[in-house]
Amino acid sequence: MAQDENGVTPGTEPPADGGSTAAAGSPAAPENTADVGEPAAPANGTAPDLVQSAAPEPDPDETADLEAPAEPEPPALSRRTLLAGTGIAAAVVAGGGLAAWLTTRRTPGTGGVDRALRIGFGGGVCEAPLYVAHHQRIFEKHGLNVEIIKTGGDEIKDAVGAGKLDAAPGIFFSWLKPIEQGIDAKLAAGLHEGCLRIVVPNDSPITSVAQLRDKPVGVAAIGDSAMSFFSLDLVDAGLNPSEDVDWRVFANDQLPDALARGEIVAIAASDPTGLLPTLKGKARELTNNSQGANRQLYCCATAVNGRLLREEPDTARKLITAWAEGSRWAGANITETAKIEVDNKYAAADLGTVEAMLKSYGFNPSANRLKGEITPGIAKFAKTGYLDRKTDPEALATKVYADLGLSW
Repeated sequence: MAQDENGVTPGTEPPADGGSTAAAGSPAAPENTADVGEPAAPANGTAPDLVQSAAPEPDPDETADLEAPAEPEPPALSRRTLLAGTGIAAAVVAGGGLAAWLTTRRTPGTGGVDRALRIGFGGGVCEAPLYVAHHQRIFEKHGLNVEIIKTGGDEIKDAVGAGKLDAAPGIFFSWLKPIEQGIDAKLAAGLHEGCLRIVVPNDSPITSVAQLRDKPVGVAAIGDSAMSFFSLDLVDAGLNPSEDVDWRVFANDQLPDALARGEIVAIAASDPTGLLPTLKGKARELTNNSQGANRQLYCCATAVNGRLLREEPDTARKLITAWAEGSRWAGANITETAKIEVDNKYAAADLGTVEAMLKSYGFNPSANRLKGEITPGIAKFAKTGYLDRKTDPEALATKVYADLGLSW
């Protein structure tokens, strides 16, 4: 559960989960960089017995930018390079690639939806509740027609805010700055815990986050989920996350190699990137988001478009209820869930590895428990300097949380 807190001096505004080219200090989007709308390929090139995970081919008049050539992958970036005079607002409201072609269809004058609900995902193992709810037809059981769409991490928050996507999963800390700055989205329920980690080489002398002072730490995006969460631990260790750590951005799949080459001393990432090096015996875990003073019940939550919440609360309630059911099913059926991820190529790992990752999570979805974590979480997160220094935790919590009357 990615895609804020990088290089931002306390009191300045960090970006929303931006991609690897976002300004330091901006909250970034989930740490996935796949193209929007890219269909998840079935295993062995054959159509699985399960529901197709990709959205249907868009109408030609809705895809003007779809054929544009992909831009070359940027080189690794340093926090100190990214800091130079760049603000956060641009990163929060950027992401026009998705908005340029992903069109939301609604019946004029009614607010009713005449198309499938679109849920974005980045391709993380921890997005299992969404994959399960889709492939086990749990959404259908609740009367919903849902498409899940692989989406670039630097676009997903703006897409949900603009209604180009109806919802997406993500860690709630990485959504705070975008929502504070006006993104039209709210968080409705927590899905699970345990998918964010900091890992170091086996022979590293580093034994605590305090020893990361002035050291290069690799992340998938400035202000992404891992950077957002572990900045809380850095604050507790007496470090300024914006100034005392040299955050360096690499593509997710390049982070383990950068660690092995010694270009960084640690990786802060979500799974599978966070756990793979340890499973392969090449690294050890320094900490994760299921332990310590900042332990959170939910690394991944459900973010929902504001317009959907206002105009179709019953649909939103069904969506979140089905999504949570997917989380419970995943927790009770780890092997089957791992097979769904591998067969549909959601996870770039073998079945045994994905299963091991899923076993490390706590699948305990709840709307009420997430609500209880938001206000104290905001108050603590404000100490990182990534939120406006005038932020009122209670007021922002009201702005962040969508109360759908769910009792679980």
